[in-house]
Amino acid sequence: MISIPTIDLKNITKTFEEGYVLAVDDISLKIDDGDYVFLLGPSGCGKTTTLRIIAGLETPTHGEVFIDGKNIKGIPPEDRDMGFIFQHFEIFEHMTVWKNVTFGLEMRGYNEDYILEKAEKTLKLVGLLEYADNYPSIFGDPGLQKLGIARAIAIGAKILIMDEPLGSLDPKVSKVFRHEFRNLIKDLGLTAIQVTHNQEQAMAVADKIIVMRAGKILQMGTPYDLYEDPESIFVANFLGETNFLQGFVLKLLENEEMKVWLRLGGPQIICNNLNKKFKLDNNVIIGLRFEDLYIFPKDYPFDSSFYDWSNLQFFQAKLDSSRFIGATKRFYLSLDNGDKFLVVKPGNFEENFIQGDNLIIGIHKDDIHIFEAPKDLLHEISLT
Repeated sequence: MISIPTIDLKNITKTFEEGYVLAVDDISLKIDDGDYVFLLGPSGCGKTTTLRIIAGLETPTHGEVFIDGKNIKGIPPEDRDMGFIFQHFEIFEHMTVWKNVTFGLEMRGYNEDYILEKAEKTLKLVGLLEYADNYPSIFGDPGLQKLGIARAIAIGAKILIMDEPLGSLDPKVSKVFRHEFRNLIKDLGLTAIQVTHNQEQAMAVADKIIVMRAGKILQMGTPYDLYEDPESIFVANFLGETNFLQGFVLKLLENEEMKVWLRLGGPQIICNNLNKKFKLDNNVIIGLRFEDLYIFPKDYPFDSSFYDWSNLQFFQAKLDSSRFIGATKRFYLSLDNGDKFLVVKPGNFEENFIQGDNLIIGIHKDDIHIFEAPKDLLHEISLT
């Protein structure tokens, strides 16, 4: 039996249909003890196959899986110290809550005293002990997920393998329960690996996110790191909402900065050029997150404003339309060169803008993401 849930995948490849379908393409990753990790990406990106390889439900075509430094090739799922929680709970409806928890212990041959102590302790941990004699039908989805965790930890699981465990919950319920779910997992000291296509859920809950596409890992890191420093157009677009505008490097400046000119005579803006990655005349894509843009009326009194706007740079745009969507207001704008972009502000944002107004847009250079211009921009910004 394996006792310490540090997971290390080395050069994992998985193909199906005699090698014609490549599901996972030479990936390596490490998941540390106690991490809550999300595998995130569009359908068909390889995240579920990767999860199943960790669990032992699939065998890699190439590569190795290590837990606590030990190659676990040939070790069946039930001997990997793992518990499994899926969207469709697989709870035994004909058994009481108590029997659902004790069943796995009985099948492993533990004595009665041990089973009694373990089941009582486990149900108390997840807050279900008072329901021990009830049947699972009394629970909503959150209760069923707690029961799923109880079953897993009762048999000694130190790693939770989860495939869309909150996927069947009502969105409002999910937003509340996901934090309780995370807190429970962290309090129990478990290592958790969860597959989802829900970016918001991953951003809200994960210690680390692994973004996958077409069988490869594009980027991994904390939610903050991936959001603030995306390494690709796809990651910037997949995690949050971003405007992508085309331009080229007009001038190289000091302090690892550069001036970029948006296409067809659009505005010129100053951007960071860390490590002097971009050269003069390079074609680039400028990423501007919807919420990082400031919006002002054309006659805004910057000089007498209570706020210091000196760190912003400005350009003009025309308001095409706006929409109020409860918590946010969305402003659809266009530049003189015809480029369209979007600004999002809180729902209580005060403005008297009308369609056709010429407005001033502000942005801080540290909030501008610059990427090499790809051969196919539409493919890069696709969420599939």
